[in-house]
Amino acid sequence: MKNKFNIVLALFAFVGFSSCESEDNYELSEPVGTYRIVTPLSGESIVLNELTPTNPGIALTWTPMDYTTPSVITYTVQLAPNGSDFSNAQDLATTTSTNATIQSAQLNLAALTAGATPFVQSAVDIRIKATSGAVGAQSTYSDTITYLITAYGCLGQYAVGAGIPSAGWNWDSPLSLICDDNILTSRTNLINGTFRFFTVSGDWNSGRNYPYYVTNGYKISTSLENANDGDQNFKFNGTPGTYRIKIDENIKTVTLAQSTVTSGFEPTSTWLVGAATPGGWSWSGNNETELPLITNGIYEVPLTMNSGETFRVFLGNNGGDSWGLGDRNFPYYVSNGYTIDSELINALDGDSNFRYTGPTAMRMFKIDSVAKVISVD
Repeated sequence: MKNKFNIVLALFAFVGFSSCESEDNYELSEPVGTYRIVTPLSGESIVLNELTPTNPGIALTWTPMDYTTPSVITYTVQLAPNGSDFSNAQDLATTTSTNATIQSAQLNLAALTAGATPFVQSAVDIRIKATSGAVGAQSTYSDTITYLITAYGCLGQYAVGAGIPSAGWNWDSPLSLICDDNILTSRTNLINGTFRFFTVSGDWNSGRNYPYYVTNGYKISTSLENANDGDQNFKFNGTPGTYRIKIDENIKTVTLAQSTVTSGFEPTSTWLVGAATPGGWSWSGNNETELPLITNGIYEVPLTMNSGETFRVFLGNNGGDSWGLGDRNFPYYVSNGYTIDSELINALDGDSNFRYTGPTAMRMFKIDSVAKVISVD
């Protein structure tokens, strides 16, 4: 019995000694030296094309990283806004090799998410994160390169608020604005209430209120105003109903159009055609300028008007040359008792068109058929 007791004590002593010895000899796996991105070089660029989404957007190679404890090293390609600290980096690829290729479509989305401006060369930062599989290993990072990307398309946005009954002030069913070539659109029911636009669904900090657009030089439909509440949201002051909301980030406008259809041309709209308008005397493509009904009896559109040039108001659009669908010239409005802005005169050409005499600039053209006023603001 005594011998058995001594054996047990010996075993406990051995285990305790071994345990202490393991803890004393335990070492963390530490990075050795540095590693760097070899290709591409910082400052190189690419123009992405939506027609070739699977083409390489960037092909990266880098030198290997070493750790004190041999193990498999995993590399992650990270992209972040130019000049940032990578706190909101996007992981584009993970590999155990020292190279990775990111397809154009994936790189395009990542660049837009990082704030790239569509169709304009924009800088993003890229680095490689290395992680050892050894216990206690610390991640380490390569040098950072700047890559210049000309992205296409754009990211959708969102709107919530009491002025949009289907959304309300929550994220259960936000209004989605679909983006195409930097123009965001959506149809929704509007009532006289407030709302705000957001770039990220569910993120209150991504909001863009009324002053945001004013400060950035946007022309905004007069049926939308600053609510002057705590958040300076948008407030819809027009006739409640269904409207098409459009944010054109190319020409910087926020507009509404009263809507009665789900697609195609709005029968409630009229149209401006002429050399004073961006599309000239043409119905080709989208050259005509839509003059939409923004509330009962009021038609309005922001557009760049060319000084000294002429135009006319047309009543219909069938998707092609719509000259024969009815039109209204300068004398029509005079004979119907309209007060017309002094910057608009009778062109006294063969069709008695309008002639715009103001400066070439982005202007708000408005026809109020209730008050019978035509203005250029």
